[in-house]
Amino acid sequence: MPEVCKNCVLLVDDDPSIRALLAWQLAKAGFETIHAEDGIDAVVKLRDALPGVIVSDLQMPRMAGLEFIGVVRRRFPAIPVVAITGGIRVEFPEEIKPDRYFDKSIRLFPDFVRAVDELAQKTPDHIDLPEVIPSRICLGGAGGIALTCTDCLRSFEVATTEIRTAEQTAACPHCEACVPFLIERPAA
Repeated sequence: MPEVCKNCVLLVDDDPSIRALLAWQLAKAGFETIHAEDGIDAVVKLRDALPGVIVSDLQMPRMAGLEFIGVVRRRFPAIPVVAITGGIRVEFPEEIKPDRYFDKSIRLFPDFVRAVDELAQKTPDHIDLPEVIPSRICLGGAGGIALTCTDCLRSFEVATTEIRTAEQTAACPHCEACVPFLIERPAA
């Protein structure tokens, strides 16, 4: 049961100047910030610390904000998310709708900081994370097997020639997480 750093905010934006500006505004309000340059980097940062609030841009390389928010909603539904954008307003599917949504505008900083503070106060102190259970795979043919990463939730293939033992792990090519899986051989 990981502890949540309620005064920590994960800032996810590919523009370092935006991250620095938001971090400065949040520091004035007493928040610490963790910086990530895109959704994949943020997934990796979430392995080490659970913030009280996540602030994510929508347009980023490798893993855009919509996909990243979807990962957060599935893996960490208790952590509030603030979406920010410098572009056109987006309609979010209900299952990944952020708690707040702001344009990147300096005039909105007081509202932004106030929203982060309100959301952080509502974040629980502890989050129960599901136990990672190895995927069970039945080998029957040649080629490869498809796995879904337990961290970034993206699928990838592992060649059957790389499989040596029944229980092992594969490195996700997207976020480098160790993904456990168990091979079950068909009965003869």
